[in-house]
This record gives sequence, C-alpha cells and structure tokens, in this order.
Amino acid sequence: MHSVVLDGIRTHHFGIDSKTERADTLAEVVSRTVEGPPDVAAAQLFHDALADTDALTVVDHLLEPLAARKVSRRRTRVLARWTVEHGTHRNAIKIALALLGLCGDERERDLFLLLGSLDEFTLYAAVALRRAVPDPEPDLFRLARRATGWGRIHAVKRLAGTTDPAVRAWLLREGFRNGVMNEYLAHFAAVNGGLVEALAGDGAQGDVDDALLDGAGGILSAMALSEGGPAEGLADYPDAPAALERYAELIDTAPATLGRLTGLAVIRDHLRAGPEGLAHSADKVAELGRRFARVLERPAWEAQVRAGLADPQARDFAVALGAADRLGMKPFDDVLRRLRIAPQDSSAWHWAFRWVAPERVNELVGLAGALLPMDELSTGPSEASSVGPGYENDRALTSVLHCLVHVPGSGWPLIRAGLRNRCIGARSAAIAALEAWPDGSLPTEATSVLRSAETEEPHTTTRERMSALLGRMDPGSGKA
Repeated sequence: MHSVVLDGIRTHHFGIDSKTERADTLAEVVSRTVEGPPDVAAAQLFHDALADTDALTVVDHLLEPLAARKVSRRRTRVLARWTVEHGTHRNAIKIALALLGLCGDERERDLFLLLGSLDEFTLYAAVALRRAVPDPEPDLFRLARRATGWGRIHAVKRLAGTTDPAVRAWLLREGFRNGVMNEYLAHFAAVNGGLVEALAGDGAQGDVDDALLDGAGGILSAMALSEGGPAEGLADYPDAPAALERYAELIDTAPATLGRLTGLAVIRDHLRAGPEGLAHSADKVAELGRRFARVLERPAWEAQVRAGLADPQARDFAVALGAADRLGMKPFDDVLRRLRIAPQDSSAWHWAFRWVAPERVNELVGLAGALLPMDELSTGPSEASSVGPGYENDRALTSVLHCLVHVPGSGWPLIRAGLRNRCIGARSAAIAALEAWPDGSLPTEATSVLRSAETEEPHTTTRERMSALLGRMDPGSGKA
C-alpha cells in the first residue's frame, strides 16, 4: 500500500504507535551532525538515519529532546533544508519537513507549498506551516486547493475554525471534495463552512448559487453515506434537520441535473431507512424522506437520465447509469450498447448483471466471453493488484466474476480464465464464483484446472481457498 494512503488511514482510523525512544535517538543524531563541521558525508548519514525511520511515529516527539540538548536552531534549519532539497527517501523528507517546522521560519514558505502540493508530503508541510509561519491560514488554504487526495484531507482539516468568508465559501462548494472519499470532509465542511447559514442566504456570499446548491447536496449525501462509516455523519451534525429541510426546499424548484439526482437519491434512501440519531422525531424524519421522494418524482429527473444514456460514448454515461438505478430504472439495452463499444468498463458490467432479466443471463455471460480478451486474461498468476493503467481488462473480468456469484452455474470459461489471471482480485473472484456452483454441476475439467491453479498460486490466502474448494469438489484428493 502506498505510504500516503497508509499515513491517511493511520491518522484517521488507528492510534499511532509513537516511538519516543526513536525520536530521542534522532535528536541525538541531529545534535551530533549540527555540532560537527559542515560536511556532505555527515549530512548524507543523517539523511539515511531519517530514511530508516517511520516518520509518522516520531515527528510529534522531536521538539522536547531537541530542546533538552539545546541544539542550534539555526544549524538544524540548514541541515533540515538541505535534506528536504536533496533527499531521495520519503521518510527522510517528511522528518526534515517536521524539523523545518520546528526550526525554520517564513523563508521556508515557498518550499512548504511546493512539496505540500504532492499528496505524499502535504500532511508534513501543513503541520510545518502552522509552526513556522505566523499567519499560516492563507498558505494552508492555497495548499488545500492544490492538493487532491489525502493531501487535501490533511490540509483542509487544518483550516478548522476559519472565519475567512472566502475559505468558508470554498469549503461548501469545493473544499470537501477529494480523491479518497468525500465523507472524510463533509461534516467538517458543513460545520466550518456554515452550511445552514449559507443555505439560508445569510452567509457572506449572499444568495444561494448553483455551486453552493451542488455542494450542499454533495455534503449532505456524503454525511448520509458516512453513517456507521469512517467519518462523522448526519447524526453527528446537530443542524442536519434544518440543513436537509432548507436543501429540500431549494432543490425542489432548481433545474434537474444528473449530479444533483445522485445525491438526492442517497439522501432519500437514507431518510427512508429511518436513521437514528437525527435531532428530529421519527415522524419528522419519515416526512422529510417523503419530501425528498416527491422531489425525485418530477419528470425532469428521468428526462435527464434518458438524455445521459442517449450516447454510450458520452462522458456522463456512467453517471447516468448510476442515476437510472437510483430512480428504479433498468436500462439494460442501453448498458449493452456501452459494453459493445467499451468492454473494459467494469462498472457497466456491474449494472448489466444487476438489471439483466433471468431469461437473458446466458446472453450476457456469452457477451462477456466474446468481448473480453480471454487468452490475454489467463496468462498465469502473479502478485499484481489490478490498480492503475494497463489493468482495465483485468478489472472488467473481475467485475464479471463478482457478478457470476449471483448466477451460479454460469460462465465457466470466464471462471477458468479468472483462475489463471495475473491479478489476485480476479483469482479470488473466480474462486467465489466457483464456490457458489451447486455440487455436482461443475464441468468435468474444473477439478484439474483448479488443481493446476493451486500449484501455481503465489498468494498464500488465495492458495488456501483453492485447496479448501478442491477438498469440497474432490473429497478423495486429501485436501479436505
């Protein structure tokens, strides 16, 4: 897993196993290095010591041991800056950024902003800015707008308590959006951006514009999705009833768009489920759910979906598919048109299997086998994860295999290819699909194919699942 993802998950979901002893050791290394004569070799050794350290476990514990040793701030700044500018290892640069935050000043502003624009270093640059710059909010705001994924989450969280009208307006319109999950910032934006005040038209920006209306829908739907999830949800937001009621009032007369439809449907479904914890009675929550349902009954919403599905190559086609499902539509033939020109579209396969009528399942399975490059997808196992470019067909096959779990007895050629796919996820999905087949219905070659796959399988857990399935399929194999 990429280190920026690990840092994000650890700071948001797990207590960090702080290493004060290691921080003390690093402080000693800093002290020895800065007290000696300037030397590139010594600086390189310092860099290597930082590189061998998990940055997240020590950066908050360096100040005290450095102060205790009365380490020169001026010389530490020079050493830390050299490490940041010349470092080749992410941990070394992260810890050096933390040191610059402790010993640097406004001269480091541009360096913090430059490195902080990379998600990998945003957290450390943001913390350093808060320590080194007298008024860091303008720079943190600039950093938050530059970052996208975990970097944006880290930077935005350090804008807590802002009173700047421009920052508050941005939080509600754009700032909560990120490349990880909007749920991580939705509640923060609602609270620190003043969502209820803005929707009432009492905010610094005056009347509610389209961007604010779209942002409000994104924030409220993200908080609805977050109930019981990784971040604060509607139940954690005391102003949720007022915000929902005002949003329903505004959206009822606003133009219908695909983007608005999805958020509306998420909110409707959440309220219909009778969520607990909202500062509202059960009857009022139910009425609010009915109100959102009535908004979505306007013909304009379905018309937007139909328009989005008209061209299978359109940029919004995938959004239209999701919106169609939210409205209870099942445009199966439309998604087939998409798959015939874009068989790598893994989400389209998901919708196709979700909407297919029982009498057309075999047609859909056969189409998958015909459209996907089966020979290229069964070249043998590896430890690949299918993330990133070059794995589009692998992801499409994996999506189909996940769907085959719900139609047991179908798609053996696809399962066979999945068992020999290079990606762990596809092989795991193929096993799950095979596990769903009724006993006695497997093709004659299934046992030998699975046994061969088990022999080649490099991933321990996947191999163990194959062995267990072989034991069930062939009790005499000794695998049971």
